[in-house]
Amino acid sequence: MSHPLPAACEVAGAPHSPALLGGIATQLATLAEDAEAFGIVLCSDGAVAARYLVQLQQIDRLAQSLREMASVLCAGDPGAAVAAIRLGDLRLALEQIDAC
Repeated sequence: MSHPLPAACEVAGAPHSPALLGGIATQLATLAEDAEAFGIVLCSDGAVAARYLVQLQQIDRLAQSLREMASVLCAGDPGAAVAAIRLGDLRLALEQIDAC
């Protein structure tokens, strides 16, 4: 399900300070670590892991996505950082957004 962006996010070229972007990147990285830790706890229970394998993989993908986006936010060269994203669908989505 797609969630609409707040109106402030729709303003093209809205200036953001490097400190704000770095803070957002830090928060995303923290969320990635939390999601990964949560997934590890759930995987340690064999019955849960067997029953919810797909959902556990989604938690792992969420953590990876958050980490990749955090890297883009604090990169000196955001275009190169997007090109280096290992998750193909995330890389393509961000490349398409950047092309607009």
